[in-house]
Amino acid sequence: MNKIIRALVLGGTTLLAACANSPYRHTRVVDVRPNMEATAKPPYRAPVVGVLVDSASRSTLENAVVAALRARGVNARAAMPIYGNKGIQDKSRAYLAHRLQQHGFDSAIGIHLVHKKIENVKVSAGPSAPAPAGATLSMRAEPLGPDFSLNETTYVARINFWDVKQQAIVWSATSVTYNPNGLKAGADQFASVVARQLTQAGLFDAPAPAAGQSKPSPPGQ
Repeated sequence: MNKIIRALVLGGTTLLAACANSPYRHTRVVDVRPNMEATAKPPYRAPVVGVLVDSASRSTLENAVVAALRARGVNARAAMPIYGNKGIQDKSRAYLAHRLQQHGFDSAIGIHLVHKKIENVKVSAGPSAPAPAGATLSMRAEPLGPDFSLNETTYVARINFWDVKQQAIVWSATSVTYNPNGLKAGADQFASVVARQLTQAGLFDAPAPAAGQSKPSPPGQ
């Protein structure tokens, strides 16, 4: 969190308005890396979504990402109802690929929570006092008054897109979210950001034909 002090005056009304904004408006995706271990071969038609976080949030997040992808025409499925709580630690890529192919998946979307930081900033001398640099709009004031605290939780997640046949990561990115209520509370918006990035990467659409070439027909036609 940036520690350089900046002048951000928070009046009572302004502070209330800021706290009313959804913290998930601050979710962003950075460090996008296509063709990480192998070249992607779209279109992928049957991805499974697996979220590696605490079990209380896992089902909600997986279902949210699946719903966001299906709304974009992608036939995704959640890993939880198929594979349960079994982890993948110490499992070989060949074993995982075999298990995924058994259920008809050609790709896997793995979301790993790699960092979580909770920070509390106490502000004194009245609600109109300048807030420290870390006081972003995602922070929640508790309570409002002459002295109040700003609480912020930062989540960093790694999103890996895995080609089952090649047994390789073919796209990867990092998401950064500021939210005092946990990932589960903003699952729908988080999922929308993830789904948008994956579809914009062209992983589910056939590549555009080169100049002078016609678009290939779907299989069986």
